[in-house]
Amino acid sequence: MQNSIPTSKLARGKVVGKAMLKIGATTTKGAVKRAFMSKAKRDNSKSETHTEIAKVIIDSLGELKGISVKIAQHIALGMPFLPQEYLDEIGKSFSNIPPINRALIRKIIKQELGEYPNRIFDKFDGNSFGAASLGQVHLAEHQNNKIAVKVQYPGIAHSIESDLGILRFGIKRFAGGKNIDHIMSEVEERLHEEVDYEHEAENTRFFEQNLKRNKIVIPKVVDEFSSLKVLSTSFLEGDSFERFLERNPSQQERDDFAQLIFDSFFISLYELKTVHADPNPGNFIFMDEGRLGIIDFGCVKRFDDEFLHSFSKLHHSLIMGDDDMILVEQYHDLEMIDRDTDEKMLQFYLNVIKPLDRIYIEIFEGDSYDFKESNGFSKRGFETIMKVQQTQIEAVHKINAEYIFLDRTLLGYYAMFEQMGAKIDTQFAKELVARYV
Repeated sequence: MQNSIPTSKLARGKVVGKAMLKIGATTTKGAVKRAFMSKAKRDNSKSETHTEIAKVIIDSLGELKGISVKIAQHIALGMPFLPQEYLDEIGKSFSNIPPINRALIRKIIKQELGEYPNRIFDKFDGNSFGAASLGQVHLAEHQNNKIAVKVQYPGIAHSIESDLGILRFGIKRFAGGKNIDHIMSEVEERLHEEVDYEHEAENTRFFEQNLKRNKIVIPKVVDEFSSLKVLSTSFLEGDSFERFLERNPSQQERDDFAQLIFDSFFISLYELKTVHADPNPGNFIFMDEGRLGIIDFGCVKRFDDEFLHSFSKLHHSLIMGDDDMILVEQYHDLEMIDRDTDEKMLQFYLNVIKPLDRIYIEIFEGDSYDFKESNGFSKRGFETIMKVQQTQIEAVHKINAEYIFLDRTLLGYYAMFEQMGAKIDTQFAKELVARYV
């Protein structure tokens, strides 16, 4: 259990400084060792160095109690050049976040809501039942209604700069000096939004009032028990993603739930112009009667008509198999290909972007896609990304942050569908895309 969290700039600065020294020393040590190795041994040594750096980053963020889980959402999926060792360490971090002790939880709720939890609620469980990305969730009852009370980690709002300092320093080692500032800026903007629970409450109300899809359930915000650092909503009864898979659901259930997730994404994008951009399986509750609960609206992204038109036009062209030069011009409009001679622009597209866009568009080539029959989708995708990363080091700075935000969310959902062994119908989504062209 973690009782002491460094909140002052000096205390957090010490953790950051220590992490940067370790990352620098690990990088140097690995480079020196590899100078005297064969190619096979060099590759193995590089993997070991990646693992060591990843551990330093995750351990340091854990010590800061900062944005360790958010790394996976905003960075690992948003930066396709990251090595697998880094992604593996992030996966481990999900279950290794120490809880805030009961006394501190009581203190935070008293500061935020004016009274201790036992005086506000009829019942309040001091043990958290779930970890939110930037806090933890407790079950409470009020007037016979179950309530999920999310409490933010203390000092988290002030930690973003120091935590991102570690990430920038460490990830630039993985990125090989490539420019990642535009992606890091997008990450920082989203994080500042996510530490504002009033903003998240607003997002939750927006989806609860506007995402009108049969069998989709959005929790209601309980305003009287919510503040900047505490967010209370109605509690959704159901299975977590892991529990859903453990009970070995029927193929129909798997397909139906996957379809709900898939369709709700495209409805949100094209009808609300706002997406729940957090593909964490923990944000879905598998409820009775085939209902799907969606929670945690801290990470929400809004899009304007201009971007949606470009995005839709591009995906429609990919689905229809348009000529490569047509696609080159569309990627140029999205600022992912610099203006140059046709030959050089086409070469960049063929070498860097086309292998990647095939990953995304494979799902839409038919009227349906069976993730069980096409097992290995994620592995193929990752291998493609790694191949591009290894051969085209200049590509990273051209990633359009909004484009990658959407595609990495979809890829996160596809990874879920693969685990579910689900089959989805793509016709409705393609109709929505075509309508916006």
